[in-house]
Amino acid sequence: MPVNGPQSSLPLLRVHQLSLSFHNQQHAVDRVTFNLAGGKILGLVGASGAGKSSIARAILRLLEPDAGSILLNGENIFNMGPGQLKEARRRIQIVFQEPSASLSPRRTVAQTLLEPLRHFDIGDTDYRQKKIRQTLQTVGLSHDVLPRYPHQFSSGQQQRIAIARALVSNPELLIADEAVSALDVSVQAQILQLIQSLQKEYGIAFLFISHDLAVIRQIADEVAVMYRGQLLEHSPADTFFSRPAHPYSKALLSYARFESTPGLPSSGEPGDRSSACVYADRCTVKITACEQLEPEYHKIQHKEGPHCVKCHLYDEARSNG
Repeated sequence: MPVNGPQSSLPLLRVHQLSLSFHNQQHAVDRVTFNLAGGKILGLVGASGAGKSSIARAILRLLEPDAGSILLNGENIFNMGPGQLKEARRRIQIVFQEPSASLSPRRTVAQTLLEPLRHFDIGDTDYRQKKIRQTLQTVGLSHDVLPRYPHQFSSGQQQRIAIARALVSNPELLIADEAVSALDVSVQAQILQLIQSLQKEYGIAFLFISHDLAVIRQIADEVAVMYRGQLLEHSPADTFFSRPAHPYSKALLSYARFESTPGLPSSGEPGDRSSACVYADRCTVKITACEQLEPEYHKIQHKEGPHCVKCHLYDEARSNG
């Protein structure tokens, strides 16, 4: 159920019918499809266990799918040879939740930032030295930090270093996997402002994974909602927050309004695929069809852009009735 960006008929990233399973759980990701246009921020929302991080790792080809494809500018990453895959990984970088865990305590900032440039064979020695200084300036840090180690920085500064490491190879897509959830509110705001400036000034696209709806509302151009491995709704962000369509989305927004820290209620565990709606056992407005048939995706037209929802309440027969 792709939502196409307005910039090009060919999205930067297309995840198509992606399915992943692990030995101890079925369908961690279940036939997920979405597009991400260049220069856009897609907020991927879902409680723990919904499948968000599994999708991120599949995009980096750290996980091999059971089925489906992931296209980067039209090229399937699962068909790429070593050289093509290396270039794809240069173009797609990731920032993790805990910067203190993702940064090597034995490497200085300089060593941390030089490593991607060496790995991807980017530039000579002079270029690399200039590049790491420029990148630090971009994320709001002075080149004076280069000889220092991660433990000498605050959590917010550590995350800026992690973002700089991701930026130094000039990626087109940055995956932010709960990248601000470990930070306090004031530092969160600074990092979100940095991400927005990177989007506007450099045209970098972001797959922004978060459980915090307040953060998603602030930063995302589009929102996609995951539940038990399935994508239930995908729409422009303004549409999602003003006119959510899926009962689960409405529950999330209602829940967030009454929480001091906006978040998501549990999505439950992924399970065996059944013929029923994946949300039927918790839905308060379900109809008979919800417990008998898996719903199809329906498109709702808004002036803001395509709005897709996987729900029987939007079946043509009912919407026309």
